[in-house]
Amino acid sequence: MLSCLKTLHEPNKIYQTGEVPFLVTCEDLQTWVCKHGRLASSKLINEVLGAVFAKYWDLKTPEICLINVLEEHLPSKYTNILQPAFFKKPCFGSLYLENSKEIEASFIPSFEDKNFIKKIQNRDDFLKIALFDIWLSNEDRNHNNSNLLLEFSDNNQYYFYVFDHNAIFNSNALHRGLYQISEEESIINTDLAKILFKNRQNLRKNVDNLLKNFYVCVENCEVNLREILALIPNEWHSNIQQLELDLHKNIFEKKWLKECEINFITLFQKYIYKI
Repeated sequence: MLSCLKTLHEPNKIYQTGEVPFLVTCEDLQTWVCKHGRLASSKLINEVLGAVFAKYWDLKTPEICLINVLEEHLPSKYTNILQPAFFKKPCFGSLYLENSKEIEASFIPSFEDKNFIKKIQNRDDFLKIALFDIWLSNEDRNHNNSNLLLEFSDNNQYYFYVFDHNAIFNSNALHRGLYQISEEESIINTDLAKILFKNRQNLRKNVDNLLKNFYVCVENCEVNLREILALIPNEWHSNIQQLELDLHKNIFEKKWLKECEINFITLFQKYIYKI
């Protein structure tokens, strides 16, 4: 069961994007990125599923929770976009990692520094994230929008963290059946991928091991699916039985898994390991 926290005061920061998420401090005295009822409940569900599936894949991702935003904590000057009706149900919270930086275009040149890149402890997770996105048909992690954080630990080691999953299932179309993401929708087709895996030894062997482990990761998610779905709050009014059926018909099907593997190998060989 996810923790459900209450806000302590008005948001610390409001992000001026289409979804208008904000930073908020909760009763645990930690800061959370809050996504709320402006999003369809199905997209909030995607956030939970993506974050928890990532955990079962052993990917680093911020902790998540549910957040009850008190009406008196809604900033009055934003009532046109942060309407009280959006907060009648629990919001989705993702822990704000203070010692991290989102990877965007201006940050990419830093990775050209060999001393910098050596500090990244989970470089191979970049390819694992790419395969994870193919499996979940995530259309929103690409060259324009990495949705990746680089976290800087106290011992001078860096780690990739994956976040933001509301566009999985072909931007929320699970009920219609999934199709493979394109090369323009994959982080394999990015300058960062080329930098990370340039002249990398044992790369092909590491990818072979990743693909073998792919089926183990998927099985872990499938075996624990009932427990994962139980994290979704009733207030989001989802038909959990239908969602479970749709997931089994799509992301756990053997045919789909094989298509994911082929898509990943094709992109890997085209953009990283050219033969």
